[in-house]
Amino acid sequence: MARVILGCVIVLVLSVGITSLVNAEPADTINSDATLKEVGLYSGWGTAEVGDDGASKNYDTIYIGGRFGFNLKKLLKLNMPGMLLSMVEPFVNPVTEPSSNYEAGCGFLLKYAFPVTKKFYPYIEGGTGFIYISEKTRKQGSHMNFVDQAGAGIYYFIDDSWALNAGYRFRHISNLGIKKPNGGIDSHFAILGASRFF
Repeated sequence: MARVILGCVIVLVLSVGITSLVNAEPADTINSDATLKEVGLYSGWGTAEVGDDGASKNYDTIYIGGRFGFNLKKLLKLNMPGMLLSMVEPFVNPVTEPSSNYEAGCGFLLKYAFPVTKKFYPYIEGGTGFIYISEKTRKQGSHMNFVDQAGAGIYYFIDDSWALNAGYRFRHISNLGIKKPNGGIDSHFAILGASRFF
């Protein structure tokens, strides 16, 4: 399933890029000098294999998060197309499998979005953060963990300030060996969101 989602995102990004690269014009807000560039909400669904009790079990999560993007081009005085953002993403996620539980934490990511037209901005992102998981699994010996994430997707600007986005995100949870076991939980997410740009 994750490969299908990733494949669809890549095909969408490439097809839009190939057909629209000529005459790409960024939205006006993208070129502004605002320090806070993006405020948004996003949600999605993800799954991982945790294999508790010797049987195959899924670790399924509904992603619910906020998004705050800060303008690194302004801070670093870079002259480049698109957006380079430092993202802060607090989240509280219901866990639906293997039992009803929750996750809470905050991610810190870098994101680069490049205009292929005035409306379409493919992006890549990656970073780390911290997470508390209430679920006890045989792969993860602690509730407090670190979360590493990487992904790709596309923004679609419905006007100069508002954009919808869809993407794929890979997420790895582990405690860096602080407590055993530390097998890690690797999830694949499909993400949808909406953001306001300044």
